[in-house]
Amino acid sequence: MIEIRELTEMHMKEAIELRILCWTEELAGKAENTLSVEEELEMWIDWMNTAEENNDIRMLVGAFEGERMLGVAFCSFAETFDIPERGIELNGLWVYPDQRGRGISLIMMIYILDFYLAKGMESIVIYNHHYAPSNQFYHKFGAKVTRQEYQLDGSLLIDVFLADMAEMKRKMEQSLKKYIEI
Repeated sequence: MIEIRELTEMHMKEAIELRILCWTEELAGKAENTLSVEEELEMWIDWMNTAEENNDIRMLVGAFEGERMLGVAFCSFAETFDIPERGIELNGLWVYPDQRGRGISLIMMIYILDFYLAKGMESIVIYNHHYAPSNQFYHKFGAKVTRQEYQLDGSLLIDVFLADMAEMKRKMEQSLKKYIEI
């Protein structure tokens, strides 16, 4: 049975290794993967531990079967230039390649959306590489590209998606039914 749990510092090294593993795929050959486990781990643990001082509610969750990590998702309040109020940002969503096709991303996203909807949030912003296979995932669940920008010194085109959280959750729950009964 898949269980969603909040990540602790103990889980973060594996979560970051998964992020870096998925990063190469997300880059889709448009830029080189230069991420370092050590640097990313330090940055994300700091991010994890500084939510309160930044007036943020950050959620770092993992999908587990027993003690085996299947995927992770990171989320926080959105920057006001993306969503002026009542918004969140999906900071990352990564699933091991051999675990895809099981609804794991949907389960984690529904968990996150439930959490933030209960706190009065309404919209979600997602930055995703334009050429990444995962772009279709966000389109499928109602997210719309509102702008594009370049990152990594202009070598990587990013789509900035916005979506209504309640509508996204409804569509995800409907889709999840083909994997499990919720």
